Amino acid sequence: MSYHFAKIDDVKQLDCWCRSVLLDVQSEVKEYFTFDFRLIGSGERRLVTQNSKEAFDLDYNVILQKDKKGLLDNPKKIKDIFVDGFNKILSGQVEGYSHVCDSTSVVTIKIIHNNTINFSFDVAIVIEADDGYFYKLIHDKNSDRYIWNRIQNSKNYLARFKEIKKQGHWLDFKNRYLELKNMHLNNGDKIKSFSVFLETLNEF
Repeated sequence: MSYHFAKIDDVKQLDCWCRSVLLDVQSEVKEYFTFDFRLIGSGERRLVTQNSKEAFDLDYNVILQKDKKGLLDNPKKIKDIFVDGFNKILSGQVEGYSHVCDSTSVVTIKIIHNNTINFSFDVAIVIEADDGYFYKLIHDKNSDRYIWNRIQNSKNYLARFKEIKKQGHWLDFKNRYLELKNMHLNNGDKIKSFSVFLETLNEF
């Protein structure tokens, strides 16, 4: 098995649905937060990969902006608010939806038909700190603690990515990203797409 880039039209269709869900969640949690969200890779749909004929998933970063209740020091509460928000929006509205999974580094939404995952998308909750780095909300299941974990190589990543495209290196970047995805797949590494994106960015 190996990764290839997913069809643009398929990605657009599912991205549109995921965005509608995220907009509903924005309204659901507005008492607590405002947030922006991005499909990983600065929204570059051409970076979405698919493993052979398996269903692909999409990865989003939810970037917290205004913390209305002062909850940044209580990351477990933040995770619970988002899990509850997704459950409320999706329960009873989506065929095949069961529940949101509190994964280690993301909120995972799964759509299941006939005991098979038909589609899923992952949402990482992140903040951009004063030091310029992004920090991801992590559930350390060994200690059962919720913490903010600094994302390596994330400092000013959007500006650096835009500069790579400006300099005409987009195709090289895209091909190297796919190479690294397949390398990690062959090695059995469980690395999220955003981490591979940052790894590629750091090389360039």
